[in-house]
Amino acid sequence: MKKKMVASIILLSVLSSTSYADCKALMAQYNAPDPSVKTMKQLKRWVKRKVKDGNKVELEKCLIDRAANNPNKATVAGQ
Repeated sequence: MKKKMVASIILLSVLSSTSYADCKALMAQYNAPDPSVKTMKQLKRWVKRKVKDGNKVELEKCLIDRAANNPNKATVAGQ
């Protein structure tokens, strides 16, 4: 049982680090703004104007996860 749990934790950490690397690559590819200083609304507008291919949804998700006013983060825009 413990071996399965450890394996699950390792797999989850590998997958999350891979998705983080993918986000960084996508942000670099499109020269995306720093999401920590933009609001979710600003980032959605930027993606709508600048991204026209299949990466639109993935990039928007990456940016919003790191947005300044994301209620799931400890910091909020204006603090």
